[in-house]
Amino acid sequence: MMSTHTEYAPFKALDLNPIKMKLMHEASGEGWTEARASAVETDYRRFLFLMKKYPDAGASPTVDVDTFWHYHILDTMKYARDCEAAFGFFLHHYPYVGMAAGTGNEHVQAGERMRALYEAEFGVLVKGDAAFCASPGKQAGATAFCASPGKPGAKSADSAFCASPGLPAIMTSKIAFCASPGKRA
Repeated sequence: MMSTHTEYAPFKALDLNPIKMKLMHEASGEGWTEARASAVETDYRRFLFLMKKYPDAGASPTVDVDTFWHYHILDTMKYARDCEAAFGFFLHHYPYVGMAAGTGNEHVQAGERMRALYEAEFGVLVKGDAAFCASPGKQAGATAFCASPGKPGAKSADSAFCASPGLPAIMTSKIAFCASPGKRA
């Protein structure tokens, strides 16, 4: 099911540098590192591609990809031009999946559909919302994602060094804590 270079070309051609710059801005953005913004940019391009290829899949992006999408949408003129270039139409965002009474599991199912499409199409595991953290022995902001030992996609044998924004890196044993304070990978 892997996509062809031709199919993906319109998404690769999008200039997303202004969105990354805004996401990295401390005061008016999210304060992301360049490494994090670049990693999420790749996943965002892939998400957009999947939205075009599978328009009726009812799939939802990861939290970081959704954040990137929100910042792209905020530049309304650029977003409209980019949608026209990549899709041939304006891609609307419905941010209420799973919020109505009785639909709580809907968001989880939509995320699972996106994970399955992403992994089948690109042949790699979704990084998910485990959040960015530091690599062992490096300061926060290094290019690595948190890993929970014993979970699929874990890269660590028994520990990982992770950090919360603005806090020093900490070592945890048998578990990794995400960059989102209080959440686990």
